[in-house]
Amino acid sequence: MRRTLVFSILLNSLFAGMIGYMVLRLGGLKYVFYRLGQTEAGPYAHRKSLFEKLPVQKNTIVFLGDSQVEQCEWEELIRPLTASPVINRGITGDQVKGVADRIGEITRHQPSRVFLCVGINDLLFDHSHTDMERHYYDIIRKLRGSNGQTQVFIMSIPPVNNEVRHIGVENMEIMEMNTRLQQIARNFAIPYIDLYNRLTDSSGNLSRIYTKDGIHLDADGYLVWRKLIEPHLK
Repeated sequence: MRRTLVFSILLNSLFAGMIGYMVLRLGGLKYVFYRLGQTEAGPYAHRKSLFEKLPVQKNTIVFLGDSQVEQCEWEELIRPLTASPVINRGITGDQVKGVADRIGEITRHQPSRVFLCVGINDLLFDHSHTDMERHYYDIIRKLRGSNGQTQVFIMSIPPVNNEVRHIGVENMEIMEMNTRLQQIARNFAIPYIDLYNRLTDSSGNLSRIYTKDGIHLDADGYLVWRKLIEPHLK
C-alpha cells in the first residue's frame, strides 16, 4: 500500500513537473491563456473570414503575417509615403502554413507589393526549420505565380527579449531561421529586409525601448520598421 502511495506521488509530481515545463516553455500562465484564445474557432477564423468578405483593392500594398503585422496601423503609418492603398493582412497567432493557406485572399487584390513577416509562432511551437522553409517557398510561388508584377519582400523574424518576459524561444534559433530566410530571398532574387539587427540591444536581445512584453513591438519599433521599408515604397 505504501509503495503504491509513493509511486502515485512520484508519478503525480512528474506529471506536474511536465505541465510546469510546458507552461514555462509557452511563456507563463498569461501567455498560455492568450494562446488558448487564438484558436481556429475564435479570433483567427473571424479575422480570416472578414478578409474574405472585404472588397478587392487593386494594386495595393499588403502587409502579411502574424501579430507583428496585425498590431500596426499600416495605412496611417506609411500612407504619407505612397500613393497606393495599404491593407493589413496580419492575424495574431498565425504561422507560415496558415499564411500559405490564405494566399488566395491576397492574390485577388493583385498587389503591387507584399511585405511578409511570419515565423515566430512556428518557432514557439518547435516547428522544424525545414517545414517552415517549405511553406515560405509555397507562399512566394503562389504570390509570383498569380501576378508576375507583384514585388515580394521577406522581413526577418524580429528578436525577442526573454528578460522582459520568458518567451520560450531563444534568439539564436531566430537568427538561424533568418539565415534560411536570407537564402530563400536570394533564391528568388527578392529583397530581404533585416529587421532583426535593427531592433537588438548590445546583448543581442530585442531592445527594451521597442517592446513592453518582450516579443511585440511598440510604436518606436514600428517607426524603425517604417524607416527600413521606406526606400521600397517610392
